[in-house]
Amino acid sequence: MLSAKNGVSAAEIAFIAGLTDKEVNRLVDENVLPAVLFFRGEGRRFAPLTAPIALFYFRASEDLTRAARVKVIQTLIERLSVRPDFDDFLALSEWVLRAGFDWSVASETFTVFLARFVEEASRRASQVSDASLHIVEDPDVLSGAPCFAGTRVPVANVLAARESGIPLEELRAAYPFLTEQLLVDAEIYMKAHPRPGRPRRLDETNAQLRLISKKVVRRAKSGE
Repeated sequence: MLSAKNGVSAAEIAFIAGLTDKEVNRLVDENVLPAVLFFRGEGRRFAPLTAPIALFYFRASEDLTRAARVKVIQTLIERLSVRPDFDDFLALSEWVLRAGFDWSVASETFTVFLARFVEEASRRASQVSDASLHIVEDPDVLSGAPCFAGTRVPVANVLAARESGIPLEELRAAYPFLTEQLLVDAEIYMKAHPRPGRPRRLDETNAQLRLISKKVVRRAKSGE
């Protein structure tokens, strides 16, 4: 069953579902989610299965009433909850789409096919899982700041440098292990696990990359 240990944050659900944290939390505040999908013990934590559920709820808003969408979700969870492998479904394990479960929910007036929502969420969940193999948080390394696995290089600083226009070739002069895929993994990880506060500048953590100038070049006003 779901616990604080095996649940994930609203931010991670939001990334997997392509939504916002606010939208994910609305599902709890507005009593849309069955209680089995979230945990309040140490802050809100969610079962990964929440992602395709949330995706369906918001994407079907123009076609189905709130009551109809909530009924679909309740019916689906009731059918899943009697399965002995329910925990694997809650975790959105990769094999759930091959488990032979019927993801359709029918009523007298409509039938909803949720498999496509599960497929979409599963792909993004796999991206997060893969990124987590290459980006780690160790409390003994830089106070737990996300770093590239096997290094003390903060992910946030490298991404900030890349966003400022520093090409991969120059970054690799300081960090030879960097690849385009690692940068993609880093971006995915940070979106799924956002951290508050301003990251330290790159030159604060690596002596090979130094800020040359703080001069700000402003565009001249017309007529000057």
